[in-house]
Amino acid sequence: MQVSAFDPPASHVQTFMEHAARLDARYRGGEIHAHVSAALNDRDRPLDALVEQFLPTSHAALAAASRSLFFSLPVAFDPTESIGPYLAIVDRDPAGDPYRFLDMGALIATQAFGENDPAVVRAVLESLPFVVSRYAHSEYQTTLSLRLKAELNRVAPAGTPRHFIVNTGAEAVENAIKAVLLNRVLTSDDRDGGFVVSFEGAFHGRTLGSLAVTHRKKARLGFPTFDWPHIPFPVEEPGSPKETARREERSLKQLWDLLVSGRLPHADKSRDTFQREMEALDEFLARPGVETCESPAVQAFVQTQRALLTPDVVRRARRVAAVLVEPIQGEGGVRMASARFMRKLRLLTRVYDVPLIFDEVQTGWGMTGRMWAHEHFELPCPPDLVTWAKKAQNGVLFVSEALATFFQEEKKFNTTWEGDSVGMVRLISLLDKLDLEQVRRTGERARTGLEALAREYPEILKHVRGAGVMLGFDVQRADLCDALHDRTFRRGLVLLPAGERTLRFYPRYDTEPYAIDEALSIMRAAVEDLVGGGIGADVTPTPKVRVGTLAIPLDTVDVVELTPATFAAHRLQVMEVEQERYGAAVSYPPDVLRSGQRPLLQYPVETFDATMAYPRAIGVALRDRVSGRFLAYGIGSALENHDEEGVASDPRFGENNTFYLQATATLPTVQNEVDIENRLLDAIYERATAAGFAYLSTLVEDRLRETGPPWLRDAAVLEQVDNYLRSGMRFAYFQAALKPASAAVPAS
Repeated sequence: MQVSAFDPPASHVQTFMEHAARLDARYRGGEIHAHVSAALNDRDRPLDALVEQFLPTSHAALAAASRSLFFSLPVAFDPTESIGPYLAIVDRDPAGDPYRFLDMGALIATQAFGENDPAVVRAVLESLPFVVSRYAHSEYQTTLSLRLKAELNRVAPAGTPRHFIVNTGAEAVENAIKAVLLNRVLTSDDRDGGFVVSFEGAFHGRTLGSLAVTHRKKARLGFPTFDWPHIPFPVEEPGSPKETARREERSLKQLWDLLVSGRLPHADKSRDTFQREMEALDEFLARPGVETCESPAVQAFVQTQRALLTPDVVRRARRVAAVLVEPIQGEGGVRMASARFMRKLRLLTRVYDVPLIFDEVQTGWGMTGRMWAHEHFELPCPPDLVTWAKKAQNGVLFVSEALATFFQEEKKFNTTWEGDSVGMVRLISLLDKLDLEQVRRTGERARTGLEALAREYPEILKHVRGAGVMLGFDVQRADLCDALHDRTFRRGLVLLPAGERTLRFYPRYDTEPYAIDEALSIMRAAVEDLVGGGIGADVTPTPKVRVGTLAIPLDTVDVVELTPATFAAHRLQVMEVEQERYGAAVSYPPDVLRSGQRPLLQYPVETFDATMAYPRAIGVALRDRVSGRFLAYGIGSALENHDEEGVASDPRFGENNTFYLQATATLPTVQNEVDIENRLLDAIYERATAAGFAYLSTLVEDRLRETGPPWLRDAAVLEQVDNYLRSGMRFAYFQAALKPASAAVPAS
């Protein structure tokens, strides 16, 4: 009998199916665990060097691909041996078993369920004809692509029943932007389509249009794109309703200004009018039964309020093509606004006849414990567009019937592929597996464990937050966040960074409880290692002549300007002061410092390099004219460039008028330390004032309330932090109003 060319592959398929079934049984039985080479935990050596030595197969694969332009984790994964949240890599231990990492990033939030899920394996094998050839669905629809379109009717968000399939989340956002711009072109006198309003901290993709509404510096820096406005994202502060309300009012006021002005001159932006409209929204939303979407009462209220708008305001408001918002900012740091804010946002945009887009690329399809994250808000009326990707395995744009009109014109909206067939198979196979109660149980177990860690290590971890399995927490400082991220990976746990100092914790919906507990155990070990061992030293101090305990006459002290151009030349002297002030010369609790390691409080040199590279950065050092040695330094830049403790709660954040003094230190060996310190602070004050800043904020030692210069002693104390970063010292967050440049700085 002639042997078919398909026989060997067929046997391989059967072998893989049996192997996947065994893996799944072992995982469900609690037998699979994180397993990495213990050598990776040598924190004194760079991770890349350890990978090269102890994970040679991964290193070889990465080296072979080194001419390609990409950034990724420094290992090569092996899907064959992966199961649930445990990702195998191609390297094996001495016994021949695969090393595995425990993934609490859900492959960048793309996977709802575990690796090699039996339902997916079976569905892919049953759909091989659709996998073998990739059809260009824009012209060549298949029974699979048509089935997906029918299945999407089951999950479409309320108010957006029509859908358009693309390949990625960025494409979904891009097409949403095109739709609202075209809507304005065809329904108003503005031929340019107006502009889209987005939010500070947002991430909507890296295509040119989506970059215009993305406000993450690393993603957007250097790319020219549309000059569209963004407004503050009013992060909810659970412990401070008053602060939350202040943020919400500021955000809504900036949006209202854009609505009534259309970014055109001579608009009436009366705060009294704004307050009256907000009071009307509050009064209406407080009525019982308003949560019913598109109820007659909602429609009547919208029409009544719309009738109060002048023709000029209506004309200006039509310049606003849409407002685009994430229900939870994922890449921005798992940041959440209140349901109250989102309800007012929806009602305000409806009154002004402005489409509202919810970007649910990351949050959609159950991740937050609801089918769609915006359902948590119980909106008075549904959004006009919703974007979805990640777990969709392709990109999907849901649109209202009104906006769907523009998609009916042939090729006006088009993409060659209209999605990938394999992704379609994966999604369809899992649609019936979604169990929102399971998502909530999984998320609750993870959140409870994270909150317990935060209570145990409040000086390191804080602000555990999220919904469902979309969880995150803050680390006190950005460099410590990087260190914790590194420590967990070396121990076999994958976490995703977000924002400036947030780590995300994204279990898959059906993660076994023991796997969550194991992830938390690895986190605990990494935190204990961090607080017990400090962080590796950054630089070797320069040879120095010790000042000893001398008093340094102020008339022998020179002021040295630190600028982006000169900082490299002074970097080592600055770090010498930082090390002596907050390094080994300081007495810390015994569990904080080990020989040769940097205490948590001491900044790394990379942080200073990054700060001095910002526009409007200011740096000053004081140098002893006799010894030539730096006695003190201070550096900082605009508040919005930073994310240290207290910055997010700063009432001036987002106004771009506040200088943030990020770091300052004075040699502890100088007898007249207070005089030197105050001379430095006054110099910073003068330069921040001259640079046009209206306020100065800083997180510094609390003792400066008594020993600092008068302007600092009179400053508002916005927050106090006991035992900051396990230093045994209390720090305070100050904010001082700066006098006009013509006014003199108070004498110290």
